[in-house]
Amino acid sequence: MSVATASLVRWGTEIEVGTVNGHPCRMYSDRAHAMAELLQDAQRWGQRPFLVQGQRRLSARQHAAAVARVARELQRLGVRHGDLVLVQGFNHIEWLVTFWALHCLGAIVAMGNAWWSPQETADAIELVRPQLLITDAPQDPADRSGVAHLGFASIRAQVDQQEGHSDDVPLEIVEVDEQRPAVVIFSSGTTGKAKGVVMSHRAVIANIHNLMRMTGRLPSDLDPSHPGTVSLVTMPLFHQGGMQISLMTMLSGGTIVFLEGKFDPLEVLQLMQAEKVRAWGSVPTMVARVIAHEKFADYDTRSVSSVQMGGAPIPHELRAQVQQSFPNSSKRVGSMYGLTETGVVATGAGSDIDGRPGCVGRPLPAAEIRLTNPNTEGVGEIMARTPSASSGYLGDPTPIADEQGWISSGDLGRFDEDGRLYIVGRAKDMIIRGGENIASVHVERCLRTHPSVAEVAVVPLPHADLGEEVGAAVVLRPGAQVSIDELRSHVAGQLAKFEIPSRWWLTHEPLPTNATGKVVKSEVLAGWPQTA
Repeated sequence: MSVATASLVRWGTEIEVGTVNGHPCRMYSDRAHAMAELLQDAQRWGQRPFLVQGQRRLSARQHAAAVARVARELQRLGVRHGDLVLVQGFNHIEWLVTFWALHCLGAIVAMGNAWWSPQETADAIELVRPQLLITDAPQDPADRSGVAHLGFASIRAQVDQQEGHSDDVPLEIVEVDEQRPAVVIFSSGTTGKAKGVVMSHRAVIANIHNLMRMTGRLPSDLDPSHPGTVSLVTMPLFHQGGMQISLMTMLSGGTIVFLEGKFDPLEVLQLMQAEKVRAWGSVPTMVARVIAHEKFADYDTRSVSSVQMGGAPIPHELRAQVQQSFPNSSKRVGSMYGLTETGVVATGAGSDIDGRPGCVGRPLPAAEIRLTNPNTEGVGEIMARTPSASSGYLGDPTPIADEQGWISSGDLGRFDEDGRLYIVGRAKDMIIRGGENIASVHVERCLRTHPSVAEVAVVPLPHADLGEEVGAAVVLRPGAQVSIDELRSHVAGQLAKFEIPSRWWLTHEPLPTNATGKVVKSEVLAGWPQTA
């Protein structure tokens, strides 16, 4: 297929009122209707480099051919239309190829967190009951789930199988309805166990459509000579942010660059220089670590013209540091706001939020935002209604939205006179550590299983690098003697590494409570010892 071939999808700008999950909602009249259509649409850029990881490079056409081969192998293993498949791996070429192969088959991709503990993985398997688990991790001999496992090493063999195969392997696409589930994204729930947020094809596509319109990159409006963007992806692909960066880059003829291993600020700088990275989507913690690296000035980062941050609150000071460190991005140090249940992004902004701490911009074209029960200062809980809204939680019939389709964010915000939204606090009992959401109640429940623990309160403590860190105030039983190391070891098998408390306050004194006996965490925070 020629690079000059026009977009197969009409990406419109006209808004109509339709129905999403039984509720009225704004949406684009002209749009793609299934995820696999996006892969087909991107084939007009077939000769361009698409994936880079170390010495490995795949063009868009080679990627599509690998997708076709992997899809046939997954089909041979029994994956069919409508099947749930749990994909649990770190960022690499095989993860993305697998993602698209499953969509070609009409399967549902459950995007597992690669940092889960064995118990959290087992909980996810029990919830999803997948047809297949595709994973980086070796199979646990004690696994009794009965679920078939496939290692990404086997997927790589299919991806690398170039000899005797043409890059023109046809993509065989199973037709699906846009209202059917496309992906399951895991979000920390109030019970601690990961909750599977179900996103339809329409929801995922609506989110990408909104973002591409906001950035002026609707694929059907792009000229064949459009250069595309070299995007460095350091957000996990199993997070919505990582997925949307990869989708937008693919649809606009760009190149996706992956790290070779875990996050390393020095490798980020090396890739920026070597690959002439133009866009970097990351979480604030990663950005701060790169800027602070002792060798930052040794590398040429002038190609970076866009730094988008999400997944955690962005300190106003960090935004200024980014603009100073990447001067060519001074007008594109953007911010986005949303949550998994709304399809993630509901507002977006660029340089117009400079000098406005806490501002996350205006609602996107097909998103509606309102505040409930605002106080005298105009601060209320943020509610969103979007075509990218989740269909619900996997295995839970409880609706996510209210009867009018509004979804509660759990965040507190206010609008200014120009319609910009400001985030001023959180109503949810959640900690955001370096972009990872941590349910306090989950950590508390695990700590309470230790015989020496009588009471516990897990709170977010400010951290200059991570934004927030996990603090555990632990009340010991009378006469109990236990060390922090013992408590840390006790929960290590139940919690992901990022969930394990890094600050501890061990005491025999009761925690402050209100009239109903509920621990008042604001007082726990206020009384936190300087030495703890």
